[in-house]
Amino acid sequence: MGSISEALKFNPFPGLRPFAPEESDLFFGRENESREVLDKLLRNRFITVIGASGTGKSSLIYCGVLPQIRDYEKSDSSFWRIIMFRPGNDPFGNLGVSISEHLVETGLQKVAPESIVLDMHLSPDGITNTISKYLITKNEKVLLVIDQFEELFRYSTLSAGGDKGAQAAGFVGKIVNAVNQTSSNIYTIITMRSDFIGECAHYQGLTQLINNSNYLVPHMNRENYRQVIEGPVKYAGATIDKNLVETILGDIGDRTDQLPVLQHALMRTWTYWQELDDPGRALSHTDYDSVGTMSDAMSRHANEAYEELTPRGKEICEKLFKTITEKGADNKGIRHPSSVTVLKSVIQCTSEELFDVVERFRIPSRSFLTPRQDIQLNEDSIIDLSHESLMRLWDRLKDWVDNEAASVQMYLRLSEASAMYQQGKASLLRPPDLQLSINWRDQQKPTLTWAQRYDPAFERAMVYLHTSEKAYLDEEEAKIRLQKRQIRRTRIVAMILGGAAIISGGFMLFAFVQKIAADKATVQAEINANEAKRQEQFAQIQKDSALIARALADSSAIAARKSEAEALIQKDNAQRQQTRAERNAALAKAAEKSALEQADSARRARERALLSAEQERLAKNDALRRRMLSIGKSIAVKSLQVDTVQKDLKTLLAYQAYLFNKKNDGLPNDADIYNGLYDVARQFGNVNYKTFTHNGVRSIAFVPGKREFYTSGYDNKVLKWTLDGKEQTYQVIYSGTDIIEVLAVSPDASWLACGSNSSSIRMIPLKGSSVQYTLSGHAGVVKSLIFSFDGKYLYSAALDGKVMKWDLATRTSTDIAAGGNKIVSIDISSNGKYLAGISEKGNVILWDPESVSDNFRLPTDLKEITTLQFRPNANTLAIGDQNGNVELWDIEKRVRISNVKAHNAQITDIQFNPVLDQMATASQDKSLKIYNNINDLTEPPVTFTDDKAFVLMIQFSSDGQLIVSGTWAQEKNIVSRPTHVDYLAKDICTLVSRNLDQEEWNTYVGKDIPLEKTCTEKDYNIKVNVVR
Repeated sequence: MGSISEALKFNPFPGLRPFAPEESDLFFGRENESREVLDKLLRNRFITVIGASGTGKSSLIYCGVLPQIRDYEKSDSSFWRIIMFRPGNDPFGNLGVSISEHLVETGLQKVAPESIVLDMHLSPDGITNTISKYLITKNEKVLLVIDQFEELFRYSTLSAGGDKGAQAAGFVGKIVNAVNQTSSNIYTIITMRSDFIGECAHYQGLTQLINNSNYLVPHMNRENYRQVIEGPVKYAGATIDKNLVETILGDIGDRTDQLPVLQHALMRTWTYWQELDDPGRALSHTDYDSVGTMSDAMSRHANEAYEELTPRGKEICEKLFKTITEKGADNKGIRHPSSVTVLKSVIQCTSEELFDVVERFRIPSRSFLTPRQDIQLNEDSIIDLSHESLMRLWDRLKDWVDNEAASVQMYLRLSEASAMYQQGKASLLRPPDLQLSINWRDQQKPTLTWAQRYDPAFERAMVYLHTSEKAYLDEEEAKIRLQKRQIRRTRIVAMILGGAAIISGGFMLFAFVQKIAADKATVQAEINANEAKRQEQFAQIQKDSALIARALADSSAIAARKSEAEALIQKDNAQRQQTRAERNAALAKAAEKSALEQADSARRARERALLSAEQERLAKNDALRRRMLSIGKSIAVKSLQVDTVQKDLKTLLAYQAYLFNKKNDGLPNDADIYNGLYDVARQFGNVNYKTFTHNGVRSIAFVPGKREFYTSGYDNKVLKWTLDGKEQTYQVIYSGTDIIEVLAVSPDASWLACGSNSSSIRMIPLKGSSVQYTLSGHAGVVKSLIFSFDGKYLYSAALDGKVMKWDLATRTSTDIAAGGNKIVSIDISSNGKYLAGISEKGNVILWDPESVSDNFRLPTDLKEITTLQFRPNANTLAIGDQNGNVELWDIEKRVRISNVKAHNAQITDIQFNPVLDQMATASQDKSLKIYNNINDLTEPPVTFTDDKAFVLMIQFSSDGQLIVSGTWAQEKNIVSRPTHVDYLAKDICTLVSRNLDQEEWNTYVGKDIPLEKTCTEKDYNIKVNVVR
């Protein structure tokens, strides 16, 4: 370049995009690599340039190799035609467009891209013939530069059908044929990310070409990076502060994908320096710090673009980036390129609205999205991130990716539940799961196109959710109507009974008065009767006197008759009064009985009213309990979305969710509660969460009664680990020439049995003065070992087809199976009655160890069984197959008890917790699950998806508190995890320095719920007792 003033006219740093061929003068730091690539290309006519994302593969070709080809062209006396393109979602079409444009630019001829594509499809040598037809004359050579070759595989997954995959295979085949035709003058360079190299193994011809000629782009060293920083600045005629260069070199660190991040930060720093319009000043820390340095420049830049959008644009922007990104199994963000048609369907927007947002993020000064701005967008355009570093550094996008991952998990749980409901194995959703699902639906507003990326059964899931919601609302309305009727009925009954009580009181008073009157009448009647009797006696005396004196006086006789008549009248009156008194007494008794009956009815009504009130109180308490459980699950999910820099908030939310669940009788090991606490353990540490590394781990075996275990690996070693030590150190138990395929520890922890690839079983003493010895009898790799529960016998299975029973006292063996089927795994029931094995063909065979001839097979419907395990203290056998299904069988009755679709890939191991009612499953889908209720496999399991490779094996500790898994990962391939939330919650308050404040409580819990102290002050950094 020239003067300093010219430096103000352009930016020498490309940002996230690769260098263009015309910018080769700005390309520094890769001179040696460019020469090596060119040498291999000239020797083999083909080369694959491989490197991690962000290592500058495209720039190396465009600005390193292609300029050297032009220099070579001068000495070779030949002319090179260079065709550069990316496969995208239409490799033939994109190649056709590039050839057509080259023909026009060089003045050869004008041919429509469609005609060129048609020519390429005419024969297996279509690409060779087409290039020869249009481009090659005499000594001309054609160089195909296929940049970002991995798009061929990435974009082939965007279609639900198989057309894209077939198109990719056809394109690879024609490229391979073009290279293999040695007479042609066609040279080919492909650039590809190293994490897609495995995809090439599906194409044998391509694999051979890559093996013959490839170049792995090395990571830049400190001096290379110095040239990258200083070279363009010097070329542009400006200067940069030496101290700033050293600072930037320090900020780069050890990450392999920092080159695009560096280029972007330098581009932003240069732009800021330009805007100050002081060309004589060197680029300094002021410019670098003002744009946010490497750590924050990209986030600020992306936020600037976001803030330029309208509210509708911001809504579209969020959905756009959520759709083209996702969180992988290792919790890292990965790109998910999507077509405009798909994006419109997911976002529910027009093309114009979508294009307006995309354009803001793909202008040359930003280049956050592809395709480049010079490529016109249409309905078939594929929108993608320029580089994964945007997901790592843009704070808003990180939150979106986390939110989307949580949304996907919620949808998958809902879809799985709907499938179980459809099969009659689950019921409709109930709170709190129902409320969480409704909130997700209303907030996320999922579409069919969005859902089909993860599970095609979207309509089924939505119908299931709607049915659950309607059933719950109908049930609640019925409850409300019933309660209202009960309240009205209770009030009416109370009013009636109150009136009845008053009336019955009046009756009782009237009866009492009548009784008194009757008693008085009775007494008076008795007095009258006595008087009548006395009068009668007196009359009789008078009568007798009269008879004696009749003769003396007639007047005396008349008087006597008169007195007798009066006595008879008085006696009759007394009898009538007595009858009236008895009638009044009967009326009083009847009134008293009626009053007692009314009082008893009133008592029963009061009891019913009290019972109704108690039922209403219980229903209210249950509704509150369910609400608190729902809140607990909600804040557990929210804790996963809190950034790790907010350690106290993340930890307190997870623990408060645990407390709500515990206090309100939630599921003892609820999956959502566990996930919240487990995330805290992974991020900030937990005594029960540890990782270990054993190269190529093959087997894991726990020591009974101890928190110790052994592992074997491809390094020909057996290592002993302890889970109670602070350091993850190990003790070498065996190191030799054999690879130990399988381990087993005797029940008394006295012996370690090691099955090797040399067909022998090595018995290593673990205590006492016993001497190591070897059991020989197999002629193939020993694949499975199991001790009898009394420790007297050892059972072994090998690829020679034998299953053997070893008497460890006499060191002799008995063949249980001999050669008919190759048995790859065995297990024995707790009572020793059944020995189960899996043949190499996936069949399940069972033997009686005491009666070798007595064996049978399980009718597994032609499934290929891959693992099995007996449930402790039961004749229940669990089996897993290659499609991710797990079944439980009653071996006594030979019937299947239950089954569940546990994983999306082959089941690799099944284990039962020896203490808790748990079953764990592992799979090649890189996940591990713990089912907390073996009798009800529809209960959502605790799921671990943070393993980096296939989960090959799992083992529970003898106390049931831990589960250890082994994977194919190169490091940290052994992980110890707690089996229950209680073990995660222990001592969690030692991680925090405060409690939730009122604002946080209102946000995450609720304004109407009183603030609680999640941890007491004295527990900070000391200890917290687990709630029981």
